[in-house]
Amino acid sequence: MREVLFHIEGQSNGSLHLPILSRIVIGRADSDGGAQPSLDLTPYGGATWGVSRVHAVITFEDDTLYLEDLDSTSGTRINGLSLVPNRAYRLRDGDELELGQVRVVVRFSRF
Repeated sequence: MREVLFHIEGQSNGSLHLPILSRIVIGRADSDGGAQPSLDLTPYGGATWGVSRVHAVITFEDDTLYLEDLDSTSGTRINGLSLVPNRAYRLRDGDELELGQVRVVVRFSRF
């Protein structure tokens, strides 16, 4: 099974491995509202650094990964480029994502 490695910058134990699924929701958990994202950035300062509860989604289609900002409050960037909400952008191995002010480097096997 292929995996995506998310390395959260500035965190000594900030490397997370997730299997590549059709959808990986990125955000922060919310016990009151029930938000339980696949990639929960709460332990990495998500609430403090502007990560929305349902911030972005990674989708897997036709052997390609895409990132889409879900109209988050603080926005999403790939390698410094601000994403237009609700539009899919292709992800490449080594891309740096900014979700609010949380920086994440994405690593995956080449497709």
